[in-house]
Amino acid sequence: MFVKEATKITLCPQETASPPCRPGSEAIKQGIRRNFVKRAASYDRHARVQRFMAWELLAQTAPIVNKAHHILEVGCGTGYLTAALRRLNPHANLLALDLDAALLARARRRLPPDPHLAWVVADGELPPSRDVNLIISNSTFQWFTHPETTISLYFQSLKKCGCLAFSTLGPGTFGELAAALRQAGNLLNINRIPSIPASAFLTATDWARILQQAGFPAIHLQRLPLSLAFPTVPDFLQSLQATGATNPQPRPFSAKLYKTMVAAYQDLFRQNGAITVTYEVILAVAGK
Repeated sequence: MFVKEATKITLCPQETASPPCRPGSEAIKQGIRRNFVKRAASYDRHARVQRFMAWELLAQTAPIVNKAHHILEVGCGTGYLTAALRRLNPHANLLALDLDAALLARARRRLPPDPHLAWVVADGELPPSRDVNLIISNSTFQWFTHPETTISLYFQSLKKCGCLAFSTLGPGTFGELAAALRQAGNLLNINRIPSIPASAFLTATDWARILQQAGFPAIHLQRLPLSLAFPTVPDFLQSLQATGATNPQPRPFSAKLYKTMVAAYQDLFRQNGAITVTYEVILAVAGK
């Protein structure tokens, strides 16, 4: 079951401080690509949160999608959002891109042949198309290594009155896992425990500032904290691994630390026979 509590983010004009820098490298991107390619076959069966994010994104943007003549989808993955965009607007010129050819191949099999739908293997941080009405993306931007530069490029790629719309995950994602790891580290007297990738994700306020600095005059953001229940911690971790949304640069994880973390997680966050997993979803719609 999902629990939704929307929080709107209001950006004041004087708030212009730069968001925290995120280190990026080709190695990180290739790690992300490998993770998702390895799990392409199991992704759709386990991507409950990603589907929910897509529904929420489309609920916010359906009128914009319906009117758009040229649409760029960034990080199309296996094509779930692509198919929904096509149902909403079967006549637009739609360019769907992803970092890996294997994922694009799965997406292409999801949709029928379409002369106005193009598939491109490309880095989403280097948009290949200009003069588009809508740039849209679901559950991809949290993996960007140069978000400030990328959002500026998107602004330049949009036509006048164009729109950028995306869903992403914030640093509150998997807060229970981070807390359980900290407790396990304390119990084992480990000073440096492996961090989870979500801890480095940008906040809604970070995204608002990035969008403002890129030049977007109209910005609307929402935070949607979601809670899922899993029977056990291993069930949650196996489901997460099945989507490929894991650390692109994994560090060694000892069996003892893992066992202690699982016990700590269940002690802290087990209720009514299940453990809680929190996702912090961020929705953004920015008009040019």
